[in-house]
Amino acid sequence: MSATWWVVIEEQGGVGDGRGWSVAEATPYPDRESAEDDAYLLAKQHRPAHPWSPVGRTVLRVAGGYLVLVKGKTDLFQFRVSLGEQVR
Repeated sequence: MSATWWVVIEEQGGVGDGRGWSVAEATPYPDRESAEDDAYLLAKQHRPAHPWSPVGRTVLRVAGGYLVLVKGKTDLFQFRVSLGEQVR
């Protein structure tokens, strides 16, 4: 039986001290290769809820996925694209 892989996007939202993380999207994949391919594309192309007017993006490959820094006109926001194997 093959494993199910997931790509999960967690976004930072809120303002000031009220910022927090929440899951924005979670999608299952039949194999690791297709999950990895889509995770990379999402790190480059996903449009997070914040900031509303992004002016720059830095993608960092980290253990288990990507950390993406999105520069807005006045602040910096982050989102993570993580890969995970479903445990049975």
